[in-house]
Amino acid sequence: MNVKTLALAAAAAAAATSAQAADLPLAAEPVNYVKACDAFGAGYFQLPGKDTCIKLGGRIRAQYVSHNLQDGLEDVTGKDKDGKDETNDYSSYVRGYLYFTSMTATDIGTIKTYTEFQGEWNQSSTQSTKVNDAWVQIGADYGSFLFGRESSQFDAFTGYTWIVPGGISLSDVSTLQASFTADLGNGFTAVTSVEDSSYRGGDENAVDIIGALKVSQGWGSFQLSGAAHNKADGDGYGYATGATATFNLDMVREGTEITFQAQYADEAGAYITSDTDDAAKTGYSLSGGAETALSEKVSAQLDVSHVAFDDDSADYTKTSVNGSIVYSPVAGLGLALAAGWNTQDDDTDKKYEDETKVGARVQYTF
Repeated sequence: MNVKTLALAAAAAAAATSAQAADLPLAAEPVNYVKACDAFGAGYFQLPGKDTCIKLGGRIRAQYVSHNLQDGLEDVTGKDKDGKDETNDYSSYVRGYLYFTSMTATDIGTIKTYTEFQGEWNQSSTQSTKVNDAWVQIGADYGSFLFGRESSQFDAFTGYTWIVPGGISLSDVSTLQASFTADLGNGFTAVTSVEDSSYRGGDENAVDIIGALKVSQGWGSFQLSGAAHNKADGDGYGYATGATATFNLDMVREGTEITFQAQYADEAGAYITSDTDDAAKTGYSLSGGAETALSEKVSAQLDVSHVAFDDDSADYTKTSVNGSIVYSPVAGLGLALAAGWNTQDDDTDKKYEDETKVGARVQYTF
């Protein structure tokens, strides 16, 4: 066999080997992909290589509230109760929110975390960024533990109306807390919580003790709340109690709900209104509201509140009424118009004893 014959035979063998190799299946490269977590609800997804499922969301809100219309269209300067200049101006802002939720199934139960970020730019060209809420919750069959900053376990009804241009005398406070919620079955829960007193105008480096009994069923919900408040400067304790009932009226009109609330505070006024000037006062608060769907894309809201304090130097009362109409042409988008009125009497010479304001909001939640 000569050299030429050997070369031809080698070439033929190489060609045959290449053809056979081309027909063999190739090993697939590892693929990382996002997996939906249906067990935790819509919107959750699992990151590759992780046991934790996460959900991202957000909101953009632009809002405008007029000056006090009862004093005309021009700015009117008077004096507030402290003798300082008070200007009757409009207010406006744009806010961005980012929500981050995680869920992890573990041997001790489901661990849930939540963080809410907020950034704002207002009519005074003031910028701010902050964390509104941040907490971790450890759940089990018998109940759940929560540690972090979250809405106070005392608060129940915080209003239906968008914007509340007339103000509202309700407590809606997020506090640093450690709480436990026991699941009693059939929609009943019992809550106990220790919360930072300073969030209610109380003593620094001290805690308030909160307890609540709740029931939530098809007809609606009911909550009884109580709080022992550590007053400022270590000056003993005050207390607050409250009852809130919410009724589902879908049988009357779908999308209809109504709420009634009564609260009393003894030297713990910040538990019945978010005005920290009333932190150590004694008084009561009555409030209520309703929401209904006027059509598939239009809803209406109404809130009424009345707070009264008995102070050694001056009694104080405030009554507020707010209403709004919201048009939602697509999911997540809300276009709102609102009006509000309040009257105040604190036995002092305030420029604005009565206020009437209107407002508008454009909001998109995703």
